[in-house]
Amino acid sequence: MTNYRFESFTPAFDESTGEPDERTKGYFASTSVGFHDSRSTDEALKKRVQRAIDDDRRLTAVYAESEYEYALDSGIPVATFAWFEKLVNVGGGRLVPAHLITWVTVRPTHRRRGLLRSMMTTDLAEAKAAGYPFAALTATEGGIYSRYGFGVATWSHAIEVDTSPGFQMIREPDRRVEMCLPSVLRELAPKIYGEFMRTSPGAMERQQTYIERATGDLNTETGEADRGVRAALHFGEDGQPDGYVSYKFAGWSVKPPTIELIDFVAATDAAYASLWSFLAAIDLSSRVTFGESAEDSPLPWLLTDSRRVRTTSTEDNIWIRILDVKAALEARPWYVAGTLVLEVDDPQELTGGKFRITSDGENAVVETASESTPADLSLGIAELGSLYFGGADPVILVRAGRIEENVPGAAVQASAMFSLGRMPYSPNGF
Repeated sequence: MTNYRFESFTPAFDESTGEPDERTKGYFASTSVGFHDSRSTDEALKKRVQRAIDDDRRLTAVYAESEYEYALDSGIPVATFAWFEKLVNVGGGRLVPAHLITWVTVRPTHRRRGLLRSMMTTDLAEAKAAGYPFAALTATEGGIYSRYGFGVATWSHAIEVDTSPGFQMIREPDRRVEMCLPSVLRELAPKIYGEFMRTSPGAMERQQTYIERATGDLNTETGEADRGVRAALHFGEDGQPDGYVSYKFAGWSVKPPTIELIDFVAATDAAYASLWSFLAAIDLSSRVTFGESAEDSPLPWLLTDSRRVRTTSTEDNIWIRILDVKAALEARPWYVAGTLVLEVDDPQELTGGKFRITSDGENAVVETASESTPADLSLGIAELGSLYFGGADPVILVRAGRIEENVPGAAVQASAMFSLGRMPYSPNGF
């Protein structure tokens, strides 16, 4: 029987050499295997470790000795896990610290040994004890995390936009757009994204990787700099930047000639429209692709021909795991007054029970209801995570059998009460 050793630590450099220390090297060697990344050069690894330090990531590694010659070194973990803290907009610009989980891997030779369950259950219990109202993650595989109480809470679209002759907007945008060196985004991108984050439910603070990608300092496929990146800024009426786009030409072998968006952030509607007008005007291209568009993007409504915007795929993005029902629901705004009683089942027993939500149209008081109190809706903790940012519709979840409606009309009432005025959107993966 294999003996496993669990260790938690922070990424670090060896003070004597300036290189990542051995434990950190081993950790990143393991995650590269798990996510099918190419082996990093020494310089790329140093930058990767520095980004992890900048994000204050906390790492967990599982080690096992092998009895076989030529096997991977025992200093390379057989399983990995990490978490870090970022602020999340839970609606109305209210920013709440969240426990973000990432870099979850288990080597194929050590599957079905309970390693993932051990790491996840321990981490969620510690996050709850630390006072986080919810945890979040983005999933490379869709069928894993619902068993731990995570529910899909935001989605994103990959789109193609036909910018060939004839592209026209219904209203002429302000065109306060200028190209800039991508390097200026190192200073400006975090500020502009911070403004955007307060407008979009579900949006969360970004990690260092996004800044590196936008500036061209990081090509995520190679780990090296990308000198093909270009950038542009939109300026508000006050002359201050309130939107940006970074992009690259896909190459002459791609037909039709295509502009690939690396990052697109607009804190205002004017910035959004003008940046798209700029992209459509780029010479020697007739298509723009973007892999992280909002589910309710206004772009088709901006054009005289909405068919020029085509959704090529839709993917889940942020998954939410409620750790404290009362704290999580009281943290977000409630724009519709009313009372709703939820019976929440949590198989991990971190939170759950029967709760009465009383909203005054701005805030809500959440109280534990007695066992004898009839519930309007019965649902699992994962389904509550899906409702949290207002992205999932309780009416649809009732039809799908994911929520039980105990009182006729309760799902419609819940749909109105959980709405945050716009669909959640977080152009952020981790």
